[in-house]
Order: sequence, then structure tokens, then C-alpha cells
Amino acid sequence: MRPKEDQWQDVVARAYGLPLPISFTYQVTEDCTLACTYCYQNNKSPKRMSWDIAKRATDYILSDRSDYINTQKQGGLIVEFIGGEPLMEIELITEITEYLKKEMFQMGHPWYDFHRLSICSNGTEYFNPKVQEYLKRHLSSLSFSISIDGNKRLHDACRVFPDGGPSYDVAIAGVEHFTKVLKGRMGSKMTLAPENIAHTFEAVKSMVEYPYKIIYLNCVYEEGWDVSHARVFWEQLNKVTDYLANTGQMDDVYLSIFEEHIGRPKPSGDDQNWCGGTGKMLAVDPDGNFFPCLRYMKTSLAGNQEPICIGNVFDGIGKTARHCDHIDCLNRIDRRTQSTDECYNCPIADGCAWCSAYNYEVFGTPDKRAIYICPMHKARVLANVRFWNLYYQKYSPEKVFVNHCPKKWALEIISEEEWDALEELQKR
Repeated sequence: MRPKEDQWQDVVARAYGLPLPISFTYQVTEDCTLACTYCYQNNKSPKRMSWDIAKRATDYILSDRSDYINTQKQGGLIVEFIGGEPLMEIELITEITEYLKKEMFQMGHPWYDFHRLSICSNGTEYFNPKVQEYLKRHLSSLSFSISIDGNKRLHDACRVFPDGGPSYDVAIAGVEHFTKVLKGRMGSKMTLAPENIAHTFEAVKSMVEYPYKIIYLNCVYEEGWDVSHARVFWEQLNKVTDYLANTGQMDDVYLSIFEEHIGRPKPSGDDQNWCGGTGKMLAVDPDGNFFPCLRYMKTSLAGNQEPICIGNVFDGIGKTARHCDHIDCLNRIDRRTQSTDECYNCPIADGCAWCSAYNYEVFGTPDKRAIYICPMHKARVLANVRFWNLYYQKYSPEKVFVNHCPKKWALEIISEEEWDALEELQKR
């Protein structure tokens, strides 16, 4: 299976011996052109960021005045622009980008040589002439993607305009122009939800044929999954495996859903948090408030919980007792504190994902783990047992992908015959 390409931040850290870069997110608008059914930002508004707020935020993160973000702790800067739909505010994004680069250059800032721009768009604003000008100007330092959920059928099941109209044709036109005309490298990310899980195979096949060779796909963390979806997921991933095997592409395409390290017990003492939402990220909203992750903002929490703010562009980060309490609380969270004994000692824990901010949205604390994704992880692990052992038979016959999923769990998703087939595949 084709290995995934290293992330920019990992390359920087390894090649130059620097600490990992930090991700800093400008929420330039809370508004969006689409109304995707699975969007976690379910409290949007027409609010947009002003230039004054953006400039203050930029000056602060470059000042080296904060213990939270500075050149000693972070070896570089990933600048993300999000919304809603960020390209609705392309003029502000352009102004921020030009100012940021100019200031870093004039300051001789260490991050000038170690920064990366990042925009993920829904594609609806792609052909705006100002967007085109920005893309062409910053192409070499920009990670840009348009969200495509596989094929038209899967995409249009969830990614719709406010009137319910489909958005696939608009989005794919942007993808084609960016890759074929601008010659840019387009990232691919598919989001799987209960509404579209049955289209997984069709979607992956469509993307492989497009052709995408590196495809990230993941299930949403939110409530709504059950064992019936897990059975469908198992079947769909088996179809993907068979398709790649039958077309001789098992070693040509990287699919993030198939990973060699998943489905095993976690090593003793591995208490690393899954995401960066407990102190490794930073975001600023249109009002100038700082958050440890954009999912702690009001737009994501939908009134279910109070936003977790850690500062603002006027006073800085961690300048009040409340803000310091939030930072200290998040810094103490790890896999052990969030997990029940059952989760922590799970025999297939490796690769199981969660979101600390979503934990907070559901339970009122980021230190209690939401496990709605559990049946989908079990199905994914079982599908990986089949995928990798078929792969090893062809490319690495000395290797075996061991199934650590208990039979009792597996038989909720697969049949006895399918379990026996997995057992047979592990024999060498």
C-alpha cells in the first residue's frame, strides 16, 4: 500500500530538529454558503472578522510574549483560515496573509522560513477572481483543498445548499481547475456519516478513478452510529479491498482507513491525547477571543455549553484566573483521564479516535470520552484484518496482521463464516 506523504509539520520537525509547529486558525467568518447535514458548526451566523481584530491577533502570535505560543515551544506556524466558508472573506484572507509575511520578513522572525498556509473550502467561491489571484500568488506555500465526499451520490447526500440543492458539480469543477489548470496538489478528505455510509465503496472507487492516490476518510464522532452502520461499513470496506486487489492497486493507493498500526492494544503508559484540542492548537474568532481549538467556539457548541475561551487579542492569553484555569485543566487531560477502564484497556484501542472538544459539548467536560464511534472502529479493525492479510499474501508473505478484536464483539458485525475466513487469513 502506498505510504502516506509526511505532513509538512513532521518534515520540518524531523529535518531541522525543531519542535513541532503550532496550528493557528483565523475564523474569518461564521457564515457559510452550504448547509451540510453533518457539520459540527451548527450555530453559524453572518458575523465576520474585522481587519483590526485580525491585525491584533497576528501581532500577538508573532510577539513571542505568550507562554502558549512562541518560537521556543513551536518550531513553525501553520496558518489556517476557516469559516463557515473561509473564501467568502477572501479580501480579509489576502490582507492577513500579506501582512503576516511582511511582518515576519521585516522582523527576521524564525517562522518566516517555517510557515505554511492552509485553507479547506467547499468550492462554492472558488472561481471568484480574487480567490484565483490569491491561489496563484501563494500556491507554493499553500495547502489547499476542496471537500469532496467521494462521488456525486455520496457528496450530495450531505453537502447541500441551504435550499437543499446539491453542491457536487460546483465543487468538482473547482477541483478540476485547481489540479489541471493551476497544477496545484489537491488534498482529499471524505467525511462518513450515517446518511452516506452505504455509499463508501462507490465514493472511494470514484476518487481512485479520478485519480486520487492519497485519500483521507473518517467517520464523524457525533452521536448516531449503531451496529447496523458498522455492518454496512464492514461490507463497504470489503468491497474497497476487493476492488483494489482485483485492479492491482493495493500498493498504489493510500487510504487512511487502512492503517497497519491500528486494532491493537495501546502500549503501556501511552496516554497521549488523540487530538490537539487540549493545548497544541490555537484559534481566534471574529470577536478576537482565543480558543484552544475552533470546536470550543460558540459556532460549534450550539449553546449546549459555554465556550472555553483562554484569552483575547486585547489582553493576551492566560491573563485572567478563569482563562488560566481553562488552560491548566486542558493541560492535565490525557488518554487515561478521559477514558473508562474498558476504553483504556481495550484490546483494539490503537487507532480509535476522539475529539476532546466534542466530549465537552456532550458532557460539559473535555475529560470524559464520547464513544459513539465505537462500533465503527470495530468494523474498521475487522476490515483492516482482511485488507492487510490479503496485502501481505501478495507483497510481504512473512507478515501477519493479527486480529485482536474479541470474537464476541466481531459477531455483532460479521457472520461466523466471515470470522472463520479472517482466522484462515492469519495462518501462514
